[in-house]
Amino acid sequence: MSDTAIDVDANLTLLGQLGVLHVSPFQPAKDKSIERVDARIKQLQKAISILDLYENGQDLESGSISIPDYSNVERGEIELLERVLSVDNDQKQLEATAQRVNIDLAWFSKWGNISLTDIEKLREKDVFLRLYLLNDKEIKSITEREDIYVIGERNDFRQVLLIADDEDEKLDFQEVEWPQIQLEDAKDLLRDTENKQKENQNLLKLFSFQKNILKEALDERNRRLDVRNIQYEGISIDNQVGCWRGFIPEDVEDKFIEEAEINGWGYLIEEPSSEEIDEVPTLVRTSRWAKNIQPVMDFMGLVPGYKELDVSKVFMLFFTFFSGVLVGDAGYGLVFLLITFLVHRHQKFAKKVEYSLFYTLSFSIMIWGVLTGTYFGSELIAELPILRSLRIEQLASFGGDSLFIQKLMFLIGAIHLTIGHLQIAWRYINSVKAIAQIGWVAIIWGLYLIVSQMVLGITAPGIMIWLFVGGALLIALFSNPGTNFAKGMLSSLASLPLSIINGFSDIISYIRLYAVGLSTVLMAASFNQMALGDGVTTLASGIGAAIILILGHGLNMILAAMAVLVHGVRLNMLEYAGHASVEFSGNEYTPFKLKK
Repeated sequence: MSDTAIDVDANLTLLGQLGVLHVSPFQPAKDKSIERVDARIKQLQKAISILDLYENGQDLESGSISIPDYSNVERGEIELLERVLSVDNDQKQLEATAQRVNIDLAWFSKWGNISLTDIEKLREKDVFLRLYLLNDKEIKSITEREDIYVIGERNDFRQVLLIADDEDEKLDFQEVEWPQIQLEDAKDLLRDTENKQKENQNLLKLFSFQKNILKEALDERNRRLDVRNIQYEGISIDNQVGCWRGFIPEDVEDKFIEEAEINGWGYLIEEPSSEEIDEVPTLVRTSRWAKNIQPVMDFMGLVPGYKELDVSKVFMLFFTFFSGVLVGDAGYGLVFLLITFLVHRHQKFAKKVEYSLFYTLSFSIMIWGVLTGTYFGSELIAELPILRSLRIEQLASFGGDSLFIQKLMFLIGAIHLTIGHLQIAWRYINSVKAIAQIGWVAIIWGLYLIVSQMVLGITAPGIMIWLFVGGALLIALFSNPGTNFAKGMLSSLASLPLSIINGFSDIISYIRLYAVGLSTVLMAASFNQMALGDGVTTLASGIGAAIILILGHGLNMILAAMAVLVHGVRLNMLEYAGHASVEFSGNEYTPFKLKK
């Protein structure tokens, strides 16, 4: 691109509107023009936030105030901005004045209409008056003094006057300061201040009708800031040609080339070298339903590397299931669903991924709660005929088969980890490395059997030993294919014991689903017992029971939500991702993109 200010701005704007190039800076973007634009953006944001308080001129008082239409004024957005900030600053000064005057008026209401002029005349004659508020004990300590006078009472304190002929003479107590202006002057100043405040309020209400001018100016400054940042991240060659580098997805390459040809941009497109792989941003394209997990990924800062697997589908499926098990109370799920609906409604049902995620998780919690017969930790509700018919007895929170549930959690863990290895196998489908992953699948199921035996006392079948032997053999033979077969085999065998131990602890980790879910149920039942165990016989006991139930279940829901964030994310991010060889070492594909 040619390196003139107008051409650079215009061409970079077109590039930003195209929105496909992830810019990799040659250097940090630094320039005084960036600082100026950023400062102007902050001013515009402040002015808009001020006018938001006076939206649509509500309760606008009729008067003779008039303002121009700033859309027809040259640089009208700047003039409007400066007037809004000036009036707001004036309002703050008036508010400070009003506070000071009210303090003085409050003083006069307590001490009476004392003439400050007379006080000053006495001072000129070396008679100095000082005021104090003292309690009885403090007064007793100075009763012998003849220059002390009790002139009134205020609540539990005595209003005390010290008459001294020495300006430095004081009592060892906190002195009450004199007001700054006379009573009548304070009343007049307060009235004038309030009138000016009303005028400024009316002015800001009128300005609020033209707030869109500031919003448009803000959009333009944001565009300008984005362009300037990109501009100074590039380099200039002989002050004639601007040069930028970055990454674009392969499927939009033709779109970029077409735009470049139209606008006369020079370009060079090539595959990133092996040294540049770590710089390549990751663009994850997944199914629409799997995108619901993106808020969690963003919150945790999880971006798979350019060469790593896309784990969003598996993450979403299992995170939804884990959330249901960890909370496991249909009543809580209903509360979460209602909260999500009310917030979504307040946002006028905006289409955001976050809401889809919260709806999904709420339904998952409700479904698991129904299957286990858990409703606010109450066994009485669970025994209602309709709800009892929906319950799976082996999964029941009250009277279920805990051994079966623990075995199920270990089974889910083995499936979860198996999926990770199968994904790697699919990735290496044209390589013998895929066979090594089948070996790892065998190891995982061997570990599942041994965990079931050691933790649950379930006798492992004879096939367990063959799963370990066969899996180890496949891993040793096919993990490191290369010219030196023996060296690769020894290397695989050397790291195998530690990997098996890690796999064992990974499967054990899934017992946390059972433990945390059970603790949620037990806490809910405990709060129910505290509130209703002795019955509700009086109004006071009913109010106390209601408070305990609301606070107790509220706390339990908060803890359950935290458990989802901690344990639900952990099992995906560490256990599963570790077996899928995903380290989340990538940086997100964020193209330079401007609004049309």
